[in-house]
Amino acid sequence: MNFNALYYFKVMAEFQHYTRAAQFLCISQPSLSRSISVLEEELGISLFQKDGRNVRLTKYGELLNSYLSKGFHEIEQGYNLLNQFKKKDSGIIDFSFLFILGYQFVPTLINTFLNDSKHRNITINFNQCNTATSISKIKDGSVDLGLCTYMPDEPEVNFTPVLKQRLVCITSVNHPLSARSSVTMEELLPYPFISYTESAGEIQSFINRLFSDCSTDPLHFCTMAEEITMAGLVSTNHNNCIAIVPDLDVLENFSIKKIPIDHPQAHRNIYLAASNIHPMVPCVEVFFDFILSYASFPQEADNKAPF
Repeated sequence: MNFNALYYFKVMAEFQHYTRAAQFLCISQPSLSRSISVLEEELGISLFQKDGRNVRLTKYGELLNSYLSKGFHEIEQGYNLLNQFKKKDSGIIDFSFLFILGYQFVPTLINTFLNDSKHRNITINFNQCNTATSISKIKDGSVDLGLCTYMPDEPEVNFTPVLKQRLVCITSVNHPLSARSSVTMEELLPYPFISYTESAGEIQSFINRLFSDCSTDPLHFCTMAEEITMAGLVSTNHNNCIAIVPDLDVLENFSIKKIPIDHPQAHRNIYLAASNIHPMVPCVEVFFDFILSYASFPQEADNKAPF
């Protein structure tokens, strides 16, 4: 099957006149005639029949044209859609973000971006996932930008810090530490500690470094992937367990206490991740720059590992 031959047939079906169709296609009339003849030989049917000085479609030609018209219409729509990506004010962006950012930061970010009339022709597709999944999608090209934590040894991905979140210790309201106005890392050692899973990104290794100057390692209790589940377990005061998590507004919905940590590095960074391999189309560049401006990350922050 030759795509050009099918396109020539489509034009012939519209003009039903060899000379005018050939002029439209900028080819010779004999070339057009040969192309139609080869297509008829391949299909084993006649697609046109003479009608005075013109030609008209046979019933088989009508049938083929009904399908080709739909097909070329879809192709034209696809081409026009992709053609938008060369413009800054139109296109489709595939965007991923951490679950916890979906409560407030991302909805406000997107609403502010799309309320700008310059961005009304830009569509954003959402992917809510953990850091490991987000990085995988950025590397395979199915996601353009992602808000996630930093992951080391990912040379195909560029990480730019956009948010700094204070880390706090969460306990139940009946926990022995619940009345404290702040705690040191050493004071957390007697209590069973909930850790992050590896898929959560660098945050657990960062928390471990906060304990590096302590007299011993913390008591490991269990591992969990995200803060909501951690807060739910902590609220039950099971075994006096505790966790260190970012200071998030959503945690106010749980019966827990958030206690500031007396440590100069008790914060974590959220990064805007993008591919170093796949080219960034203009509308994605616009969104990238908007996020950096919207987040206003402190200039003195380190662009790589949090320590």
